Amino acid sequence: MAKSNIIYKDRPTVYAKYYHPQSGDFLEYKSTIVIKDFGKQPITMKLKFDGIHPSFAPMPPENHTIKAKDIIDLYLKVTRWFGKYGYEIK
Repeated sequence: MAKSNIIYKDRPTVYAKYYHPQSGDFLEYKSTIVIKDFGKQPITMKLKFDGIHPSFAPMPPENHTIKAKDIIDLYLKVTRWFGKYGYEIK
């Protein structure tokens, strides 16, 4: 079986705001997105917390990995993961 090759790699920063009108809590995650040339789920995003812990809002896990079949699926999974803890991506 052939080994998949990395065709794209990026290190964006993801910001999420706690979804409450009176809250100013933000999260900052450093991420690594890797896209491979084939596979069942060729896109991987690794998130690592890099910021100040929120004062009153719930804290998601500090490290998390998300795998997806395409970029739209990745965006939906990241949005759903942050939404589970009450945050929305900014």
